[in-house]
Parts: sequence; C-alpha cells; structure tokens
Amino acid sequence: MNGELAQIISLVAYGNLFLSGGNVDLSAITTFQYVSSVKFARYKSNKDKQGAEIASSVSEWLSFLRNIKASRLWNIAFAWQRQDIPEHVAVAFSGGVPTAIQADLPNGFELWYPQWKTGGQEKKPWLVEYRSLLFPNSHALPVEKMSAVKNQLKQAVSQAEKFAKRSDVNASNWATWFTQSLELLDSSSPIAPFHPDILPTSSFSLETRQVLSSAMQSYVFGGMGSWNDMGFQKPEIQNEYERITKELYEAVKSAIVMASNSFESYEIK
Repeated sequence: MNGELAQIISLVAYGNLFLSGGNVDLSAITTFQYVSSVKFARYKSNKDKQGAEIASSVSEWLSFLRNIKASRLWNIAFAWQRQDIPEHVAVAFSGGVPTAIQADLPNGFELWYPQWKTGGQEKKPWLVEYRSLLFPNSHALPVEKMSAVKNQLKQAVSQAEKFAKRSDVNASNWATWFTQSLELLDSSSPIAPFHPDILPTSSFSLETRQVLSSAMQSYVFGGMGSWNDMGFQKPEIQNEYERITKELYEAVKSAIVMASNSFESYEIK
C-alpha cells in the first residue's frame, strides 16, 4: 500500500470525525510510523517559494481547521494527464501521482498537497509537509453508492485473480492476494492490511470498511517485486495483463477515494 495515500486516508477520516465534534487521537496511528516530522504551511500561489507554517503537528492542524470553520475534508485524486507513463506505474515513485486533501471553508476551498522527503531518523526517515493553496471551486467528486463501488471493485479483482491463476501466467502468489481481497469484501469484520487503524471505529459503515480493506489488499502497484514488475513474452498475454492491470488500478483508486470520502456522523453498532 502506498504510504502517502494511506496517510491521506487517515487524515481525512479522523479529521472529519474531529471537525464533527468527535474525539481523535492520532499520536500512534500506523500511517505515521515512519515519519519523523510533519508540518502544515499555507502558500499564496504555486510560485510561492516559502509558505507560512501554521502547524507542526496533526493536532495543531486540525485545531487550525476548526478555528477557520472548515466543515469537511476530502481525499482528492486528480485525473491523470501524462502520456509518457501510466498512472499505475507512476505511483511507485514518491510524489509520482498528485493527491491532496481538500478542506471546505465558508468562502472557498483549500487544497493541502503532501510533500515527502527523506532526512529524518534512521527508523523514521520521512519528513512530510502539507502545502496548501486556496481555490474558489471544489475538486471533490460526488460520493457514489458504496454498493456500486463494491461491485466494480469485485469485478476487477476477480478478473485479476482469474488471470493470475492461469498456468501460462504462473502468478499464484498474486492470486492469493486477490483471493484475500475478495474475502474482505464479504467479511463481517474487515481489517485493512498494513494499517488496521486507518479508519476510526465510528462514522464509517461496514460496507465502506469492506471496500476500503479490499482495495488496500489489492493495491499491488509498486516497483521491483510488485504486480507491476511482471512481463510476458507472448504479446497477447502481455496486452491482456496491461489491460487487466489498468482496470484493476482504476477500480482500486476509485474504491479508496469513495470509501475514504464516505464519512457519516453516526456510531456503528
């Protein structure tokens, strides 16, 4: 699972709980386990070389957002524009795919873009800065029905599982990953792999937790040793692999965005 994306999911989920009046403790959450420091700064424009730091911790940032009357946070996944590299390959690189957190303000919208760089402690090498810009328009997509998102994800994962099980593909290890992903879609107690605490215990439905956990399990896109790191001599198999990978990535990306933006102010019984 992409660490930058996982951190955005947790910040949006816990941040919305905080803004709605809930109690939030992010002091030990796993999406920050390899981060030495995190800060938040506002920039006047994308040409601004140095912004004004407004918070040096998540708790300070959330308090700042509450003070400026932010009402909602959103996980923003931008449309992919580059032609030289597919998006599911670019995600293998730090900052390779643009993402942001949107804060809805009384008179506009503020996008917080993550910037990750190394230089921290040995076991916590990452230094993270979220840089914001103001916009008059929202970048958030309407949240789809989770049943439709779930069905789209199930189809894409099932297709990848079937492909991985083929004798001429020989990727049984990945078939196991996809089988586990499908099991999470029907689990009565789904736990997100790698980050079991990525969502708070309240304000997200069981179906939303199923979708997010399954999508995280199917997030197999990375560098060496990942699903991306396969190739086939036969052109017809290679073409099928590329098509399935693209469809899987699009379904996983959509599922993660829709699930993390499906905050509701209710307690799960």
